[in-house]
Amino acid sequence: MKHSQGNSALRTSIPFTLTAIAASMISFSSIAAAEQLDTVTVTANRMASDNVLAATTVITRDDIERLQITDLSSLLSRQVGIDFTTNGGIGKTSSLFIRGTSSDHVLFLVDGVKWYSATSGGSAIQHFPVEQIERIEIVRGSRSGLYGSEAIGGVIQIFTRKGQQGMTPYAKVAYGTHASKQVAAGISGGNDTTKYNFSVNHQSTDGIDLGRDLNKDNDGYENTSFSANVEHDFTKNVTVGINITRAESDNEYDDFGTTNIMEGEATQQILGSHLSWNVNDIWTLSAQINESRDQSESFKNSSSDGIYNTRRRSMSVINTLSLNDSHIVNLGWDYENDHIASNATYAETSRDNKAVFISLQSQLDKASWLLSGRHDNNEAFGTHNTGTAEWGYQLHDNLQITANYGTAFKAPSFNSLYYPGGSGNPLVKPEESKSWGFGFNGVESNFDWAFNFYNTKIINLIEWAPISPGSWTYVPSNVASAEIKGVEFEINTTLFGADISADASFLSPEDSSNGTTLQRRAKRLANLHIDKQWNAWSAGASWKLRGQSFNKKNNIDPLGGFSIVDLRTAYKVNQDWLVQASINNLFDKEYQTVKGYNSLDRTAMLTLSYSPK
Repeated sequence: MKHSQGNSALRTSIPFTLTAIAASMISFSSIAAAEQLDTVTVTANRMASDNVLAATTVITRDDIERLQITDLSSLLSRQVGIDFTTNGGIGKTSSLFIRGTSSDHVLFLVDGVKWYSATSGGSAIQHFPVEQIERIEIVRGSRSGLYGSEAIGGVIQIFTRKGQQGMTPYAKVAYGTHASKQVAAGISGGNDTTKYNFSVNHQSTDGIDLGRDLNKDNDGYENTSFSANVEHDFTKNVTVGINITRAESDNEYDDFGTTNIMEGEATQQILGSHLSWNVNDIWTLSAQINESRDQSESFKNSSSDGIYNTRRRSMSVINTLSLNDSHIVNLGWDYENDHIASNATYAETSRDNKAVFISLQSQLDKASWLLSGRHDNNEAFGTHNTGTAEWGYQLHDNLQITANYGTAFKAPSFNSLYYPGGSGNPLVKPEESKSWGFGFNGVESNFDWAFNFYNTKIINLIEWAPISPGSWTYVPSNVASAEIKGVEFEINTTLFGADISADASFLSPEDSSNGTTLQRRAKRLANLHIDKQWNAWSAGASWKLRGQSFNKKNNIDPLGGFSIVDLRTAYKVNQDWLVQASINNLFDKEYQTVKGYNSLDRTAMLTLSYSPK
């Protein structure tokens, strides 16, 4: 994993000073470490750039294969600054928190397409197949000034597999604990002008007993997906591409305190098309036309118990102007239409959002900065203006200081606004935030590190509240606020031939009204990954720490902290064949991130992969 600008942390209450931190950083300079190369990302600045000031993590396909993680929720939860809760094992409802913000304060993109449910307001990350992923970019911190709603805590963009020169088939089979199975296959190829990738994947598991009902049975999961991506260069200046990713899943879950048999079926689909036109030496025109779908249906004792479908159609046009070697301007326009369909009757089923934005990325001598501003006009709640300002200064060749400020918002979901039966509130307003922070980061010839401090204040948080004083009728209302302070520290190095990456986060996610900890947020997070290769063999270990959290508001129902250890190994039989084995939760730690829902025990997986070189 590469970090364009990293993080880890020190608890704000512990007696560490910046001087002590700097001293510890200097002590690492004598450690041999992995060579750090400039990483080009597109998510942080909404343009391709190797000069990114925001805290950014990149996960490559090689990282995914090395870690041997088969579900997206687990993969993301092992990254700096990210907390994670789950209602059980693979495929169960999951929530992801970046820097202590809410799970619906994270904007998810798939190949540039916004992906979420307009009814719930969140993204069903538990259903997205890791096997279809080529690369992930994680940007921590406010990004509404470029992307609009959702990006209070950050942006996570998934890039699906792309084509490459030649023609390469690939395949994988795996079997593990709880009758977990995976079969995957694909083909990637192309020539000088056309590239393509087609892949399919099927996963299933018998699962575990989640522990919430009276049946005492295992709750299984099944997911089948395919992905296709084709890109063609019509000329050396014009490129057009289309892509589709679709995942269909079947999930068993528990109904608290009953013997009901509960199942859920879900479909996630992202369909996209894009155009890139280098008009001249300074002007590049990019355009996208996309559609995403999030469809779900629940069943109780084999009878339909609820249908919620979201369809989002979107268009965007971005003009990138490279004024000179020091200044790049982005001028963009976005259009989105959300439409929902359900067996429940919503007061409104559609809404439009139109937006324009502008950004300036500059670098003069040792200073660099990014300025962005965006204006959104939504037919449900009116207009909203957001912006971002980031600054960096190269103190010397291997040390940079950064500072940032940003405003952001989260549009209320259809459920918050219009849920049937009087449970919606059409007067609810967007949630709003202001964030600021500073950091240091450095790159030596053999290792890189970063330290960041951040502060985020959020107002108009939507929670259930009485419709009037003394009323027994509750509706979503803008009644809460929060302040989140945190520090993050991370380092990537090589020691005695082993690749090592470590990060730690200490944060204070507080309810501003009473100083209690926000629901299900841990104050301490840490990760350690160690991997080493010996000729055809490789082996690795990961350690994850999550501190105590509270299942409910006002510090009610504490959930104990925990740490887990994963082991992995791989043997390259020859140039084409690879055998892998992994053991997760090595010491069989029992823990819960949501009260009443068991987490996976010790599990093992054996994988055979074929990819001719």
